Amino acid sequence: MTQAQTKTVGHIPAEQPHVYTVTEITRDVRAILEAAFETAWIEGEISNFRTAASGHAYFVLKDDKAQIKCVLFRGQRVGLKFTPEDGDQVLLLGRVTVYEARGDYQVIVEAMEPKGLGALQKAFEQLKEKLAKEGLFDEARKKPLPEVPWKIGVVTSSTGAAIRDMVHVIRRRNPKTSILLYPAKVQGEGSAEEIALGIRELNKRKDIDVLIVGRGGGSIEDLWAFNEEAVARAIAQSKIPVVSAVGHEIDFTIADFVADLRAPTPSAAAELVVPKLNDIVQDLQYLTSQMIERMEEDIEDYRERLRYLIDRRFFREPRQILEAPTQRLDEMVQRLLRGLDQWVLVKRGNLTQMAHRLFQASPGKKIQVLSERHNDLMARLVRRLESQIKLKKEKLDGIAKSLNALSPLKVLERGYSITTSKKTGNAVISSKQVKKGDTVRIRLAKGQLDATVDETIE
Repeated sequence: MTQAQTKTVGHIPAEQPHVYTVTEITRDVRAILEAAFETAWIEGEISNFRTAASGHAYFVLKDDKAQIKCVLFRGQRVGLKFTPEDGDQVLLLGRVTVYEARGDYQVIVEAMEPKGLGALQKAFEQLKEKLAKEGLFDEARKKPLPEVPWKIGVVTSSTGAAIRDMVHVIRRRNPKTSILLYPAKVQGEGSAEEIALGIRELNKRKDIDVLIVGRGGGSIEDLWAFNEEAVARAIAQSKIPVVSAVGHEIDFTIADFVADLRAPTPSAAAELVVPKLNDIVQDLQYLTSQMIERMEEDIEDYRERLRYLIDRRFFREPRQILEAPTQRLDEMVQRLLRGLDQWVLVKRGNLTQMAHRLFQASPGKKIQVLSERHNDLMARLVRRLESQIKLKKEKLDGIAKSLNALSPLKVLERGYSITTSKKTGNAVISSKQVKKGDTVRIRLAKGQLDATVDETIE
C-alpha cells in the first residue's frame, strides 16, 4: 500500500497521508528528472536569447508544439563556435533539472552546435567579421616568404594524401629541402586544438623557414577545423611565415584569410614555397657568366687605359712629374716666409698695446688715480657742507625772529598780561567767565599774581 492509499473507517482515515512541503516535492521532482535525463541531446529553435551581466546566457528552446527554458553558463558560452541568436536551429547537449526557486524545469547546456549548413555558414561569417575587425586579415601584418627555404614545417595528417603530394612536389623541385611533419588530426573533435598546438610547437624551433598548414578537400564540415578561432589565432601569432593549403580552389577557410599566403591545394603550396633547384642553378650559371663577361670587359678597359698612360711623356721621363710640384712647393715656401714676417709684426704691435694697457691697469697707477679722485671729492664735499650749513643757519635765524615776534612773551613785555581761572585753568577772555569771589592767576612779563574777583564789569 502506497502513501497515497489509506484504510478508512467511516469518514476517518486509519492513518494520516504523507504531506510534502513545496521544497520537498520540488527536490524529489528534480532528482527524478536528473536521474532520467542525466545528459540528453535536444534539437530546437532558440528564442528570447539574452546575456546577463555575469556572462551567463538564458534562452528558450522550442519547436512547433513545446518549449523549455535553458541556461548557458559563461564557461560553456566562451567555447562555442558561433554566437547564438534568436531563430537559430541548434543541437545542444545538456542536463535536465529543476530550478527550485521558481519551480521551473530547465536544461543546463553543456555543448551547442548549429544545425544545418546555413548555421555553419553563419558561424563562419561571424568569426570572419570578428577577426577582420581585430586586424588579423590585414595585408600589412603578413610576412614575406623566404626565397629559398631549406627546411619546411608541415602541420597536417600523417596518413592523408596531402602530405604525400607535398613531399613528392618538394622532392621533385629541390631534393635539398628538408621536411619536418607535425602529425595532427585535420577533421573531427579536437582537430583544431591539435593543429593550433602543431603551429605553436614548430614555432619553438629555430631552423624552420616556412610552415605549410592544410589538408585535402572536403565538405564544409570536413574543413571546419580550419575555421576554428584557435587555429586562426595560432597562425596570426606565428613568427614563422605560414602558408594555408586547405581543400580545393573553391574552398576558402578562416585560415586562408589569416595566413601569410593562401594556396588552393597542398600541392600548390609546395610549388609556391619551394623553387626548382634546376631553375636556381641555371640562374646562378647565367649570373656567373654575366659577371665573368662583365669582369673581362672591365679588365680590357683597364688594359687600354694602362696602354694610353704608358704612351704618355711623363711615363717615359718621370722627372717631369716632379717639376710642377717642386715649383709649387717653392712658391708656397716663399708665401709662408712672407706670412711669418707679417705675423711677427702684427704680434709685436699687439704685445706693445698689451704692455701699455697693463701699465695703465697696474695697482700703483690705479691708487694714484683713486687718491686724486678722493682728494677732489673731499674738497667738493667740504665746500658743499659749508654752503649747506650757512644756508640752514640763515633759515634758522629767520625762523627764530619770526617766532620771537609772534611770542606771547613779547606782548607781555609791552604791559599786557594773561589771566587764567585757577579753578579750570582756562584763559579768561571775558568777564562773563568769572563771578565775584572767584580766584584768578595773572601772568605778567616777569612773574605772576593770584587775585580774587571783587566785581565784574561788562
